[in-house]
Amino acid sequence: MNFKGTPPLPADDIRLIRAKSNVVDSSRKTLLVEVNEEEAVYELTRRLTDWTVKKETHYAVPTTRPKVQKPPRPYKK
Repeated sequence: MNFKGTPPLPADDIRLIRAKSNVVDSSRKTLLVEVNEEEAVYELTRRLTDWTVKKETHYAVPTTRPKVQKPPRPYKK
């Protein structure tokens, strides 16, 4: 959740967010929260108009190892 207003974060908002979710991490204007139901976060953002929400995105780390296109030719002596 991202706070759009001017810091510090409002204490009443923080209490409500902590009551409805598990706050995993926080920074100056952002809270990382875990919820059992996705709807709980959207309910919070409807009630707290100075906050926005974005679902966490996970990306697979691509491999940087080269792949062999064809096997090498057998070595002849």
